Amino acid sequence: MAVDPPRGTLCARWSTPVTDRETLPVRQLLHTPAGETVLALGQEITGGFRLSLCVPRGRKVRLQCGEILQNGNFYRGNLRTAKAEYVYISDGNPHTLEPRFTFYGYRYVKVEGVDGLQPGDFTGLCWYSELPGAGTLSTGHALVNRLIANAQWGQTDNFLDVPTDCPQRDERMGWTGDAQVFAPTACYQRDCYAFFAKYLHDLAAEQAARGGQVPNVVPSFGVEGCSAAWGDAACIIPWTLYEFYGDVSILQAQYPSMKAWVDYITALDGQDDGWRRQFHYGDWLPLDAANPDDPRGGTDVGLVASTQYRYCAQLTARAARVLGKPEEAARYEALAEAVLASIRREFFTPNGRCAVPTQTALLLSLVHGLAPDPARAARDLLDRLAADGGTLRTGFVGTPLLCPTLCAIGAENQAFSLLLYEGYPGWLYAVKLGATTIWERWNSVGPDGTIAENGMNSLNHYAYGSVVGWMYRDVAGLSPAEPGFRRARLAPHICEALSPVQAEYRSAAGIWRIGWTVAENGDVTCRGTVPFGCTATLALPYGGGERELGAGAFSVTYTPDRPLHNRFTTAMPVAELLADPRVRARLAEVEPRIAQLPPSLRGRSIQELARIIPGGEALVKMFDAVLAEL
Repeated sequence: MAVDPPRGTLCARWSTPVTDRETLPVRQLLHTPAGETVLALGQEITGGFRLSLCVPRGRKVRLQCGEILQNGNFYRGNLRTAKAEYVYISDGNPHTLEPRFTFYGYRYVKVEGVDGLQPGDFTGLCWYSELPGAGTLSTGHALVNRLIANAQWGQTDNFLDVPTDCPQRDERMGWTGDAQVFAPTACYQRDCYAFFAKYLHDLAAEQAARGGQVPNVVPSFGVEGCSAAWGDAACIIPWTLYEFYGDVSILQAQYPSMKAWVDYITALDGQDDGWRRQFHYGDWLPLDAANPDDPRGGTDVGLVASTQYRYCAQLTARAARVLGKPEEAARYEALAEAVLASIRREFFTPNGRCAVPTQTALLLSLVHGLAPDPARAARDLLDRLAADGGTLRTGFVGTPLLCPTLCAIGAENQAFSLLLYEGYPGWLYAVKLGATTIWERWNSVGPDGTIAENGMNSLNHYAYGSVVGWMYRDVAGLSPAEPGFRRARLAPHICEALSPVQAEYRSAAGIWRIGWTVAENGDVTCRGTVPFGCTATLALPYGGGERELGAGAFSVTYTPDRPLHNRFTTAMPVAELLADPRVRARLAEVEPRIAQLPPSLRGRSIQELARIIPGGEALVKMFDAVLAEL
C-alpha cells in the first residue's frame, strides 16, 4: 500500500530516548464475577507488554487495558473513546507479542482467547524517557512513603517524550499547566534538564507560529487557545531549570520565548486589563466552586490571570538581569509593578483585605506579594482553613503553594496536618484507597471504591504530586541558595510523626544529603553531607540556631525550645487532631462521633465545640486526659 512521505523539515533529534526502563511481573491472575480473565500488576504503569502464547490458527486474542476494577470486574469507562486494546489473529505458531507502535497506561489487563493463561506468560514493560535518578526521599510514615512513590510513578508514567497529563485515555497530550506546576518536584526526583529543554524547544516552535501565544498543549496537535498558568510554562520552567542546574544556557535559549509570552499577554491586556477577560482555566478542579459543574473553582480567574502575568514579567526580568540585559530587565520590572497596582485596585479593599476569600486567592496574595498587609493575609488564610474544616480546597494553581506557604508563615503544624490527613480531601485519601499513582481529582474514587465520573477522571495525573517538592524543600529542608546547588539552604521543618526523614539529591554540584530524627526524649538530630566545593547554611527550628557549613559530613543534636511530644491539646482544631493517625484512633475509641463531625465543624477546637453542647466541660476534661497520654 502506498503512503505519503512525512511532511516537514528534517532536523536533529532533541528527545532523550524512550526505551524499556523497567519490567513488572503479574501480581495476580483474577477470574472476575463477570467471568473475565484479568491480570493485575499491582502498579499502574505506562508502556507496553510482552505476552508469550500459542493458540490455534485463526484464534482471535484480545487484550484490553484499564486502571481500576469496579465491583471486582474489569473496567475502562473512564478512558472515554480510547480503546486501549491489542488484537492478534494467530497463525497457530508460538509467538511472543510485544507491540511497539503504541503505548498503554494500565494496571489491569483483560485477556480473551488464551486458554490456560499463566501469570508468567505476561510481563508489563515500563516506558519513559531517559531520566537519570536524582533524588530519594523517605520518612518514618508508611502512607507518606507510598505518596512519594506515587509521585515518582506519576512522573515516569507521564514523562514519555513529552510531559503528558495522563497516559491512558484519549488524550495523552503535553499540557503545559501540569508540566509547570510539577517541574520543581520533577527535578528533585529525576534529572530532567534534557527532557524539559526538548519540551521548551517545542514550545518555542509553537509560539513562533502563533505570534507569541503558548498553546495549552505542546505539541499542539491542532489544539488552539491559551490560558494563564498554562502558557506560563514558557517562563516558569526555564527559571526552574536554571535554579536547579545553574546553567545559563537554558535562559539564553528560552529568553526570546519568555519575552514573547509576556509581550503577547501585554498586547491583549492593553489599557483595560483585557487579559483577565480571556478564557482561563483558573485554579482548575478545586473544591470551592459555587457551581459544582464549573471545574475552574471559586477563585476569580482574573486574579489568577493577572497574578501569573505579573509573575512571568518578574521571571523575564530576572532572566534579563542574569543575561546582562539591564534595560530590558528594568522594562519588565516596571511592567510587573504596574500589574501589581492593577491587581490591588481590583482585588483588594482600601484596608488591604483580599476581596476573593478562597484558599488559593490568599495563597497567591502571600506568595506573590500582592497583599498590602501580609500579616493580615496570613491570618485570613488560617481563618479560611479553619472555616473550611481544616481541609484543603485548592486546585492545580493553589495546591503547589499550600504547604510551602503555611511553612513560610510559621503555620507548619497546619501544613503537616494537611499532609497527614487520611480522609477526603487529602493526599493520603487516595493512598488509603490503594492508589499507586496521583489522581486527577481529589475524589476520583469514592470511599467505597466506585469511580466518581467518566468524563474527565484520570487515575494517573501528576499535578497534585507537587507536594513532594515541598517535602524535599521544607520537610527534609534542602533548597538551592544559589542556582545549581553550589550553595544550599538546609532548613528542615520537624514533625515527629514523620521521623526519621532522609533525603539525598544528586545536584549538578555533587551529592547533597540531609536527614533528621526525633528521639524518645524529644531531642532532634540533624545530619547530612555537603558536597566538595559547596557550602550551606544550616537553619534548625525550635532553638537549633543557624550555622555555616563547608564540605563534608555534619551532625547536630539539640534539645528544642518547645516540646515535640504531647503537643496535642483540646485547643487545637479538630481537623489537626484527626490528621494524626494515633490521635484519631485514640479519640475514636473514647468518642466515635468525633471522627464523624462534618467539615464545617472540624475547623473548631474541642474547647469551642464544648461551649455549644451539653456536658461540654466534662468532655474537654476527658479529651485532655486522652491527649496527655499521647
